[in-house]
Amino acid sequence: MAVPSVSIYHRNYEQIRNLLRLIRLEAELTQTQLAERLGVGQSYVSKIERGESFVDLLIYVKWCEACGAAPGETLDRFLTRG
Repeated sequence: MAVPSVSIYHRNYEQIRNLLRLIRLEAELTQTQLAERLGVGQSYVSKIERGESFVDLLIYVKWCEACGAAPGETLDRFLTRG
């Protein structure tokens, strides 16, 4: 079975980035505050939100937790958005 090509510009990838940005905003965190919690630079958070960097699974989990969101529930939000 062939593995589908995944592009950083794929619609689903854009949706997950938008959701991550949304949970950051719901947590009332700036990019800088989130970056500090993640132990990365603010530019890394910005690049993820702008679609210039892929979201690693471990960063996804840490991002959710840093925003006070359960990773599984956040994934459910993504999957039910359609």
